[in-house]
Amino acid sequence: MDSITQHRDLRTGTPLWATLGLAPLGTDILSSPARTEVVIVGAGITGALVAQAATARGLSVILLDRRPPFHGSTAASTALLQFEIDTPLIRLADAIGFEKAKRAWLRSYRALGDIALLVRKLRLRCAFRPRRALYLPGNTLGLAELEEEGVVRRSIGLPSAFLSGAALRGLAGIDREAALLSDGVADVNPVLLTRGLLRRALARGANLYSPVQLAEVQPASDKVQMVTSEGIELEAKALVFATGYELADGVPAQGHRIASTFAFATKPQQKALWGKGELIWEAADPYLYIRTTSDGRVIVGGEDEAISDASARDALLPAKILALQQKTKALLPWLDVSADCAWAGTFGESENGLPSIGPVPGMANCYAVLGYGGNGITFGVVASQIITAQLCGEADPEASLFGFKA
Repeated sequence: MDSITQHRDLRTGTPLWATLGLAPLGTDILSSPARTEVVIVGAGITGALVAQAATARGLSVILLDRRPPFHGSTAASTALLQFEIDTPLIRLADAIGFEKAKRAWLRSYRALGDIALLVRKLRLRCAFRPRRALYLPGNTLGLAELEEEGVVRRSIGLPSAFLSGAALRGLAGIDREAALLSDGVADVNPVLLTRGLLRRALARGANLYSPVQLAEVQPASDKVQMVTSEGIELEAKALVFATGYELADGVPAQGHRIASTFAFATKPQQKALWGKGELIWEAADPYLYIRTTSDGRVIVGGEDEAISDASARDALLPAKILALQQKTKALLPWLDVSADCAWAGTFGESENGLPSIGPVPGMANCYAVLGYGGNGITFGVVASQIITAQLCGEADPEASLFGFKA
């Protein structure tokens, strides 16, 4: 049988996280019919967050993935955990209104505190590190607008301070005209984070089956019946599509698009790092974003292209890495920008930078998450909270803000 989800080659090259020798997470083979309260399709970071949240509420969960866990887009993530949405606050306010934009940005900010608390509570060993972030002016947000952005952020309680060029040079040695310095952000190893969340869900009784593909989904008013490509039947009270950028049949894709991004990691160079290793994000199209790792590497990503074809994406990899190296060298001229490993990945983005989270219109008891942009893990936390509340019959204040439009 065919699969109900698109099958994409989500990444190429060698992501840094794939070089660290992590032992695989054990999975089971689905060999007989099963019944549960929640089926989650996708065992990447989003599926892991939803599974952890659902099992914490006492729900029985089955996770399915066509790949081994965290071997899709999660392994290609550069894992900068920021509250900055791809669309600046002042621009999002123009697009959807100030109050909605304020709620979206504040929910993103709270999500970072929530994941920090979760990592501590579950004692996850995932290289989670609180950071500060530098947001630099670029061709999409010039100096005057950057200063306005800082004023509006502070007016709603976000910790962003405007730095002059002199202050920026003193802090990080970066020769730009200004920056916004934000607290409350972080970075993480996304594979270790996902692995830790999945292990906690499994310890609470969740089952993880791989490789498995759904071929049929039949929603009803009180349940969802499913059939795998091997002809095995499943039944659940609810189905959650956490399939990242391999969209499922029936999930609306309006306002979302597939794109490709590129990244590389240097060898460790602890003595060459700037300031306190602040995350760096440029208000430019194409993006440039930079972070460090606990062993002193520098990870650089961006140069996004609006292409979804894997072969076209992969052909661009050498030129895109060269462009990223040149931009990084111009910004941080003392760094060794030689690539120890390099990769490309497929991701999704939306017109306004916001994700779509919640019930799928026309598919009873089915939920989905899509359209993350550069804020995938942060929005994955929000998705886990909204969807788990809905599974438990509770309200979430931002459910309508991020919900699919019928």
